[in-house]
Amino acid sequence: MRIVILAFVSIIICVEIGLSEQNIDNLNIKKVKFVNRKSFNKYPQIRHRLLVNKNSNNSISNVRRRDRQKVINLPNHWDKNPFLFQTYNEPEHFHLLPQLSNGFIGTLVKNESIHANGLYNGVGERSHRVRIPSMTAVKVYFSIYTDNEISTYHFDCRKGVYIIETKNNEAVITQRFYVHRRLKNIIVNEIRVELLTATAISIDTENVTMLELNHEMTNSPTNLNQYSYFNQMDNPENMTYEHRVIKEPTMSQRVEMNDGIYYLQATIPHTEIPNKRQKEVHTYYTNIPAKFVIYPDTRVKTLHFIQSIDSDGFRARNAYEEAIRLIQQDPNSLYVSHVSAWEDIWQNSGFTMINQATYSDSNQESFKLAQRLYSSFYNLYSSVPYSFDNQFYGVSPAGLAYGGLKREFFNNSPNTQSSFNRQVSEGYGGHITYTQDLWILPVISLFNQDMAKNILNSRLRRGLNTDHVTVYEQARSNADQEGFQGLRYAWEQGDYGIDVSSTEDERKNKIHTSADISFGVRSYLRATHNREYVLQSLSSDSQVRGEDFINQIAQYWNSRFQLDSVSNLYEIKGVSFGEKTQSRLVDNDIFTNYIAALSLDTYKYILRITDRDPYDSRNVQTVRDYDEKINRVKLPYDNLRQLYLEYDNFNSQQNGETWAPYLNYPLGKKLTYAEKKILYDSYSSQLQTDGKSLLAYSSFLVGYSELNEDNKARDYLSRITNHFSEPFMIMSEYPNSNSALNSQNTFNYLPGYAAFVSGFIAGFCGVRYQDFQLDLVYPSENFAEYQAQVSSSQFPVFKQPALNTENWNITGLMFRGNRLDIIYDLRSKSVEIRNRRANDQSGQVDDMLEVISYEGTQMIVKPLRIGDTVTISLSTELWSYAPKRSRLQRNHYSDNMHILATVYPIQYNNQILKASNSGKILKYNSISLYLLAFVIFIRQLVE
Repeated sequence: MRIVILAFVSIIICVEIGLSEQNIDNLNIKKVKFVNRKSFNKYPQIRHRLLVNKNSNNSISNVRRRDRQKVINLPNHWDKNPFLFQTYNEPEHFHLLPQLSNGFIGTLVKNESIHANGLYNGVGERSHRVRIPSMTAVKVYFSIYTDNEISTYHFDCRKGVYIIETKNNEAVITQRFYVHRRLKNIIVNEIRVELLTATAISIDTENVTMLELNHEMTNSPTNLNQYSYFNQMDNPENMTYEHRVIKEPTMSQRVEMNDGIYYLQATIPHTEIPNKRQKEVHTYYTNIPAKFVIYPDTRVKTLHFIQSIDSDGFRARNAYEEAIRLIQQDPNSLYVSHVSAWEDIWQNSGFTMINQATYSDSNQESFKLAQRLYSSFYNLYSSVPYSFDNQFYGVSPAGLAYGGLKREFFNNSPNTQSSFNRQVSEGYGGHITYTQDLWILPVISLFNQDMAKNILNSRLRRGLNTDHVTVYEQARSNADQEGFQGLRYAWEQGDYGIDVSSTEDERKNKIHTSADISFGVRSYLRATHNREYVLQSLSSDSQVRGEDFINQIAQYWNSRFQLDSVSNLYEIKGVSFGEKTQSRLVDNDIFTNYIAALSLDTYKYILRITDRDPYDSRNVQTVRDYDEKINRVKLPYDNLRQLYLEYDNFNSQQNGETWAPYLNYPLGKKLTYAEKKILYDSYSSQLQTDGKSLLAYSSFLVGYSELNEDNKARDYLSRITNHFSEPFMIMSEYPNSNSALNSQNTFNYLPGYAAFVSGFIAGFCGVRYQDFQLDLVYPSENFAEYQAQVSSSQFPVFKQPALNTENWNITGLMFRGNRLDIIYDLRSKSVEIRNRRANDQSGQVDDMLEVISYEGTQMIVKPLRIGDTVTISLSTELWSYAPKRSRLQRNHYSDNMHILATVYPIQYNNQILKASNSGKILKYNSISLYLLAFVIFIRQLVE
């Protein structure tokens, strides 16, 4: 009998070993199927109507271009490529044209001015970006207009290029505008003319630059001519440009329509801090002739007109000469190098959809949603340098296309000094605000580590001039002036790191920027797990390590918290609520208090990711001091309503903003289902559909997705999409229905793009980064209801409200040195997680990964090595047995949230397996059988 029992135990062990090997090795790997798009009519028929003044004697050919109007009967975007934005009707208002930028210089398409990284003019709160005249913003026309002339406008965000194609029966003119992605100083206007007949064509150009420059040829190439930037000398800009002819064109160059090399130089008159060294603007450019003729012996002619910009004359000229050298090697090489740089970015990150239904005419809303996502990614990526740049100043809310003086103030000085930025400058004056760290950095960190490093460094860098202190040192000075320790960053940061906000309330009382920066660093480390950031110096200008940086921010809040003798809780009193300027101060703003406490916890987190115990002898005193504040911070709460309040004595009638829902998302505080439900339902009435609520919509989108209230989640997605304007999907801070292009609206609103992308990824894709793992989560309030739904053929895995597509991807997610693709297949009810690091060798793989998923009653652990794909099959049993909350970290999700899969580094294997089994016993799992066999075996040995 004993022999029979021992044989039975052996069989159990062998079977379990075999099943375990099968679970690990026999992965269900599915390849993504790319569905071919239907063929579409690329050039549909259109009607034209030419408006002519009846009382005018002008012929049709002499009618001014701006008086010609086209009547188009067909929709835009006829190619059905979500990367390509197309229209026959270019927006009349320049705000609705795309941004062309590379993180160093930026402009709007065909705009008369360019802005450059780090170049500001104005003292203190009068600081704003310098408008640099664009010498490539040239419109091109056929000299004689014919009725069969057709113009189309294309913006390809995959390539970062804006294309205008004008065609008649005799020729085709193609203009390509782009800011070069690799050569950061260069902006290009390429003009290509193709003759369709054996007739010469005359072409006119119209320069829209801010300066009226006299380009008469002179005998001396060093002849100096000065030109006033504005008509009135008392205008805040007050700049005079020195103009020189650097190189006159030779006769052959004139035949090639190369009108020589020209140079503009100006000194910026004002610095943010008085008596600092003034900066300069240097620009080299190729002049574009007012008229040129293409003869029949040249069927195709391509002309390159280039402008180079820098604060240093040598760098500006070197960049110009490098661009010319590329063109001389191959006329197309400058464009190819630009496109290849963009392709590298898109190959490694982004969002794609691969279902034919997405591109059908019957599903226009799905196509537009895809375009909004691509537009968001493009505008975020284009605002940050391609590679690491230690002098990058940061991402302002409207990017480099904005920040200069408003047009209505070009020739009129402002009457008052108050609210200077909002009155006479666009896009927050080009300043860096808290939105960079709270919204933009977490999204960039998911996809591109080098870009994220640039944003992180913007809070540490030195300026372009050597007389700068670093921004880090200025933040220390800011805190010291207020009587606190650590780092206190400005509400609006410009050149030197001082606060250049437009009102005293913003400068003195809106204080949470430092905590937002700490949150951004934590988001970056969750995605990258970059230990070097923690342990090594962060920049060449400073010996500060990431650990010191975060600890200094924590020190500021540690000194800022004050213990209340009545409540025995730590409080922060006398702050300004929200973004708007407030007439009174409040106590214990809940967002400020919570994110301040979170910054204290972030110091403990960065110790853990370098495998150090926060409570060892070197750190124990500091960490326990921080724990005291974390555990006893005051978060205003109404016990009767079970509602977190915005601040002490909060009255919902007192303001039109809401920040309390940020506790759930993006900050990630654990809330019960009831608390979350009450929080979002209570504060939904605070949102203004025509006001400043765009960023809050992202939190509500995620919150209601978690609450499984699809209609409300779709409603908030719809509210976000109301901030996009067609045809180029430009986002504005206020909805386009209310914009009226008013003076308070901010266009190309980058925090809005980031909030849209992050809300979509977290809310509808279920992707959640935690300190040591990545979860795919899904809400389910009623198990019985979901068991019935999951059996239905219509049951979706994730609540995707508008795509109406069966296959879609998130590609290039960063996680601990690996790049992950997540492929959603709603038809087969499965999700694939693919580690494609084998195709991307940039950087070092930090950790080997594993995936925990649940199949029926079994918890399955699968490796996610380089090149591996793990398929998560969903079944009815999943909803009964999947754990309700994360185990490796506490306080992640509310009680209605379920984890479909957890990706984690292999060194945490024992912790996660132990934690996962602690929440719900999985019946008949392998561990139970091993234990049963072991007990029987020991008992037999004893007997």
